[in-house]
Order: sequence, then C-alpha cells, then structure tokens
Amino acid sequence: MRLDWLRTVAEQSGPCGTVLLDATHETHDAEHIDRLQWRGMCESLTGQGADDATVAALDRAVTESDPPAGPSGRVLVAAGGGVVLDTSTPLRPDPQEAVWGPIADLIRIVANVPEPVTTVVVQIDETGGEILAPDTDGVEEVEGRDHPVHKVRGGGWSHMNMQERVEETWRRNTAQVAERVDEHVHRTGARLLVIAGETRSRSRLVDALSERSAGIAVEVEHSAGSSVDELRDVVDRAVEDLRHRDRQAALERYRELEAKPDGLAAAGLRTAAAAFREEACDTVVVDPEGLGDARLWAAGPTEVAVTRDELTGLGLEPVEVDAGSGLVRAAACSGAELVVLDETLRGRPHRSGTASAWSCGTPSDGAGAAG
Repeated sequence: MRLDWLRTVAEQSGPCGTVLLDATHETHDAEHIDRLQWRGMCESLTGQGADDATVAALDRAVTESDPPAGPSGRVLVAAGGGVVLDTSTPLRPDPQEAVWGPIADLIRIVANVPEPVTTVVVQIDETGGEILAPDTDGVEEVEGRDHPVHKVRGGGWSHMNMQERVEETWRRNTAQVAERVDEHVHRTGARLLVIAGETRSRSRLVDALSERSAGIAVEVEHSAGSSVDELRDVVDRAVEDLRHRDRQAALERYRELEAKPDGLAAAGLRTAAAAFREEACDTVVVDPEGLGDARLWAAGPTEVAVTRDELTGLGLEPVEVDAGSGLVRAAACSGAELVVLDETLRGRPHRSGTASAWSCGTPSDGAGAAG
C-alpha cells in the first residue's frame, strides 16, 4: 500500500481525534439513532481529554453533511481545532469508535479506507469509445468513423475491398481512442487501465496502446448495453484485484530476501522500529492481530523504538503510541510501503506474527529490521 494520501494526517502534530462512523442510512429512524450515537462519541472524546475546539470542528463536519446513499462508512481525523481528514469508505467500521491520542489511529484508518488507485476506464467498440478518467467532468466520447464498420458475407473482389475498408475503419477508430487513453494515463499517472467492450475491440485497443498503458491494462467483459452499476462493480473488482496482487508481490519479495544471509529482511517489532530510525526501510508488513495491544515510543514520525530509553538516550522526549499506528505513521512519512495482513495473507511471511521490515538496497545500506 502506498501512503501518499495519508502523509498529511501522519505528519499532523498531536494530540489527534480519530472517528470511525457507520454512515449508512437505511431505516426511517437512522437520523435519530445517528444523532444519539454521535453525541455519545463527542462526550467520549471530551472525556479522553479532547479540546473543545477540535470536538466542535468534528461536530460541524458530521452534522452539517448530507447522508450518503447506500452502505457507507466515514473516517475523520481532527487536531488543533480543525479537521485534517474526512473521507467516505465502502466499509462500515466495526466497531465504531472515537479515539483521542498522541497520534491518529492510523492502523484502523488503513484497515477501513482502501488505498486509492488512480484508474482510467474505457469502453470500446468499432465506432469509437467512451473514456472515464480521474479529475474529468463526465465521460469523454471519442467518435470515429461509423461507416463502414460491419463486414459483409460473400466473395469476389468487391466484397474483399469492402472488408478491407471495414478493417481500416476499425484501425482508425481504435487509434483515435488509444491516443486519448494514452494521454489520460500519462496525465493522471494511472496505475490501472480497465478496458471494457467485446473481445475483438478490446484486443485491437491493447495492441494500439503505448507500452505504459498496455502494461497496466486489464480487460473485462462488459457490453455497451449493460448498466452503469454493473460496470462500476467490474471496475471495483479490478481495483481490488490489483491491490491484492501488490500485497502478494510484496510478500513474495520478502520471502526472497528472508532466505538470503545478508540481513535485508527480518521479522519483529524491535527491528522494524530500528529500520525506520536508520532510514533503511522500504516496506513494512504489519499484522494487527499479531501486534494486539503492543506499544511503541515515538519522538517523531520515524524516531520510534520499543523502549523509552532507546530514544531518551539520544536526547529525545518520546510519547507512547499504539504500535500499529506508529509503524503506519513511520511508513507514511518516510515513503515506505505498507502491507497490512488480513485473513487471506495472515501467517505469511514473518514468523513472529507482529511486524517485519526490509530494505531492497545493499547490505551496506543498513538494511533490515526485526525484534
């Protein structure tokens, strides 16, 4: 998981209030129930030591917004009288909670907010295509020539000529769509390109794309007559498949490094913390279940340790933080990638069941962590 989207929150000097809400409105009394639950959360934050200005900022954000359509969760972080994160999520947090602490509850945030994946979607046919890209208003229609686009049966030179004209129309129309798709992929830095349409049109488009676009392309079955919701579901599955492949690739890389004697990969909380202090961590693997209630001491985003003395000995004044959130903050602020183990990945790759970190540099880079 790339954590660029979380860096502003991770760099926020505490204390912070973190709120995870089930924002779903599916019953006639949902508004009344939500109001009571939210009042209790505000009281909880105040009881935990939250200042009035920060609680008031959260209250305005929650009470002055319109409810979402369908099942939804909501994650907010506030500090110093202002809200620094307010995002919706398809996941309904369980349990709902409001936590006041020295840093945001980052481990719960990454467990509930899927990593953003910049995605370009194109639906292609013989006459052109429709492109949906981030930061654009609506769907862009690319209209090619609409005649001739259908081959005819029969034989003879006249029919052969017609078929050649159809093939040329297809090629030109596809080239027009490919040019616009390439521009959107380059402009947005997309990590995923979803291509929908019938098989032949999809194949032609992939062949016409640049190497960059073709390398991130995923073809899906979806016809022009299908509903928008069906296409949205198909795209959501493609995005989640990419996230899962990325996690698996990171774990496979860990296994490769762990098998080598050069110390580039190691397991455990203590060495993961040391790797961040030494600026030698490329990726950290966190198992929330394995960590449990483990704690870290932190004097800054990457100045983390298992014991207080490790940091006070360096002349620092640390505070105690949740270990999972401390590791997520260190990853977000250092540019390291994060892998959070879930039920599909748990038990791999590390033996300690808590945390792992590694560097993909050379042994002289001060690689690896464990504890």
